[in-house]
Parts: sequence; C-alpha cells; structure tokens
Amino acid sequence: MKPESDRLRKVLEKSLVFPGLGQLAEKQYVKAAVFASAEIFCLARIVIEIGKGAEAYRNYRDAKDALAATEWRLQTEKYDRRRNTAILAAAGVWVLNMIDIFVFAKKKYGRNAAVTFHPYYNHENQTFGAGLTCCF
Repeated sequence: MKPESDRLRKVLEKSLVFPGLGQLAEKQYVKAAVFASAEIFCLARIVIEIGKGAEAYRNYRDAKDALAATEWRLQTEKYDRRRNTAILAAAGVWVLNMIDIFVFAKKKYGRNAAVTFHPYYNHENQTFGAGLTCCF
C-alpha cells in the first residue's frame, strides 16, 4: 500500500470513529472544532432528553388521576420526539463529516477518493431521482 493511500485510509478511519478527528489529523482545525462541537452538542441533547423523558414517564406511571396521566404522557412523547430529532441530527453531523473528508481527500489525494452526487430528472415521466457515488 502506498504511503498516501495508507494516510488516506487512516484519516477516513478517524472520521468514522468521531466527527472531526479526520479533519484534526489533516490540520483542518476549524472544521474539526465545528464537527466535534456539533456532534457533542447533539449527543448531549440525546442524553438530556432521555433523562427528561424518563422522569416524565415515571410521573406518568405514578399519576393519581387521568388528567395528570394524560399531561405526563404528552410530556413523555414530547421528550421522545426531541430525543429522536437529536439522534437524527447527530447522524446528520456524522454524514456531513464523512462527505467533507471525502471531498477533501479527493482534492488532496487524487481522483481515486471521491464522493459525487448525480441528480436525475426524466421529462417524460416527470420523475426526480438522485444518486451518490463513493469511491475509495
């Protein structure tokens, strides 16, 4: 394996582990800080919403009347939605991080490492589509 392709593999592995590590290895400090901060924020929100949801569920379970139970159940569902949104945001940060490191790798290490996006539109059927190609 060539030294450049070995270095590329290590950078991609670091980005897979945690967003921003690949950028940090490539001395892209601002991008590394942005991706890591965004991921940490999303993970913290997940933990916070899990805690709030668990507390609301305990209150729902221990409610003495139907009105209180209904209110606590609505609170539980609200925190579950927020938790799910935070999980989706964390996954989105991870995906954006991987796209960024692939694009950077394409510029630095050549055309063998790349991500390309292919939009598609068919006039006859009026259909839309998209394709994503990842090359290592």
